[in-house]
Amino acid sequence: MQTNAKQVFYFHADSVSIGGFLEEPFRFVPTPSSAALSSAGGLATTATKEFNFEDGIKATSAYTFVTGRPAQDGGPWTQRVVSVIEGFDLFGRFTADRLVAQMFIEQPAGGGPRKISFVGSSFTNLHVDGKPITVRPESALLTTQDRDIDAYNQSATIAPDLAWPTLSDVAHRQGSALLSNKETPEWARSRFGGITAKQPDGKTGFEGYTLCSLVNQVDGLAAGQSFAHCIDIPDLGRVFLGEVVVFPYSAQLAMFRAELCGKNSGYVCCSVVVTNGSSWPPN
Repeated sequence: MQTNAKQVFYFHADSVSIGGFLEEPFRFVPTPSSAALSSAGGLATTATKEFNFEDGIKATSAYTFVTGRPAQDGGPWTQRVVSVIEGFDLFGRFTADRLVAQMFIEQPAGGGPRKISFVGSSFTNLHVDGKPITVRPESALLTTQDRDIDAYNQSATIAPDLAWPTLSDVAHRQGSALLSNKETPEWARSRFGGITAKQPDGKTGFEGYTLCSLVNQVDGLAAGQSFAHCIDIPDLGRVFLGEVVVFPYSAQLAMFRAELCGKNSGYVCCSVVVTNGSSWPPN
């Protein structure tokens, strides 16, 4: 019986399809589909079709799904968070048939490091200015076969197998590779350079906070237009693919993030999932 549980787990997970803002004049980009998990766990899902914001930010459908439950009485506790965008179009400059963000996370019973998985996250048929591009996944976080799981299968379960320190290790390696690349622009060196810093406890980033990506490289664009997980689209802005923002006890995955400039200046994110949660009393 749950009334005899020695620990209570408070779930927390959110899934967002599209969101952001545009400037001059300022206006919010409404979110067509989102879902949040009850602190008791459970399941929440939403679906929307034919999103069109000012004829510039479009999607043919959006789907979000969150679920959380104990694997057995007293833990471990597992959560799954999904966000899918289909038929995405950003001002006709960046298009994708599908963007899928999916995270599984497990909090072991009795403490210990959390485990995470990005199985099922994927990009399908990406184009920049009509030119097809491909992404090279970070194999330590997402292998090629890991992308084949059906995100719409609500009963799908994966035992997360990535130890939490793996995220910091990947962040350090990716940051070092970015700094050693002579083609990396100065703004990127300044923004991402701190990722390579080692803390006294051996972790990377800023006291347990860091950033890595499911994407190591983007192929198919002109020299200097892409580096690491970043794409520079003239007169539109910068696009970042598969970014994972790591916090001490949670993680956020944004499959698409854009920092826009020019007449469409603003900020847009797509297929974003975040999950954490904690037990009481704490371990």
